Amino acid sequence: MKLKELRDRINSIDDQLLKLLQERAEISKKVGSLKADTGAGIYVPQREYEILNRLKMQNRGIYPEDAIEKIWNVIFAASRAVQTPNRVAFLGPSGSFGHTASLSFFGPSAEMIPITPQIDIFTEVETERANFGVVAIENSVYGTVRDVLERFQHTSLNICAEIYQPIRHHLISKSSLPEIQRVYSHSQSFAQCRLWLNRYMKSVEQVEVVSTSDAAQRAADEPNTAAIASKLASEIYEVPVIAESIMDEPNNTTRFLVVGDQIVGKSGYDCTSFFFAIKDKVGALYEILGVLKNHQLSFSYLESLPSRTKPWEYIFFADIDDGHIDDDNVHSALEQLEGLCRDVKILGSYPRGTK
Repeated sequence: MKLKELRDRINSIDDQLLKLLQERAEISKKVGSLKADTGAGIYVPQREYEILNRLKMQNRGIYPEDAIEKIWNVIFAASRAVQTPNRVAFLGPSGSFGHTASLSFFGPSAEMIPITPQIDIFTEVETERANFGVVAIENSVYGTVRDVLERFQHTSLNICAEIYQPIRHHLISKSSLPEIQRVYSHSQSFAQCRLWLNRYMKSVEQVEVVSTSDAAQRAADEPNTAAIASKLASEIYEVPVIAESIMDEPNNTTRFLVVGDQIVGKSGYDCTSFFFAIKDKVGALYEILGVLKNHQLSFSYLESLPSRTKPWEYIFFADIDDGHIDDDNVHSALEQLEGLCRDVKILGSYPRGTK
């Protein structure tokens, strides 16, 4: 078969795909109307997971699974936008990694609201100025984001989803590498790119600014300067990438949590997050671990925080990475923990993100 004939077939398939996507959007619009009539939430992550899981099982192997997931995540985001565009609060300014994570999850049709500082994202959602918030909870290199963890103690919001966002630092500039006299970035970005900078830009002045987005804006306005920033910041501020992925840790990833007032149903591949405060007695935490073991559960994440009510008293933030609160074993385990602990607060059950 000739090249032109193959391309014609691809064009025909693309035409069919577009027609089917438009048909799907029309149905999604009707679904949105029904949800509005019943008061149901537009975002239903367990339904999206069911669709993805079914499609992956039907995959004949030509497309890799992660590609299918990316394609359908864009379709899901577009469908939600047809129903009702979401207002999403993230840690600003525009071009941050929180912005990147929010766009990857909710799609470009969502209204993005940059918020600083990060803990104020909770207030934005609590006051209904935003439908959802996206907050960083931990980084694979630098650990827990403590102020966000503490803020979860004082909110009625639920965790609705999680996003694992790879952190990719790029050098962006309107000048060539030999012409650069100054490079801007956040202090963490400089620390995460130390080896590359020492090798290629040892004599170049490094100037710390409040964010990588601010750095990108400076690189856009000042000649012979550069910034360490995200690809999204490069696009927003129209500063070309001149060196890609200059970070020292190639697997650096931040885990973001999506917060909102929705209670998320079971997907079959869920995580449950909660706080618990143990009683002041010997072996208290050991008892908690025993309950989880007896119910064939385990902590995938456990972090302690001062209770702020009594010196040397702690509460714990925990993830059970193998169940939903509506699963019998998870529900039973948490009921038992309530008898052993001074307090247990469920933060949400939600589909696990792709690492």
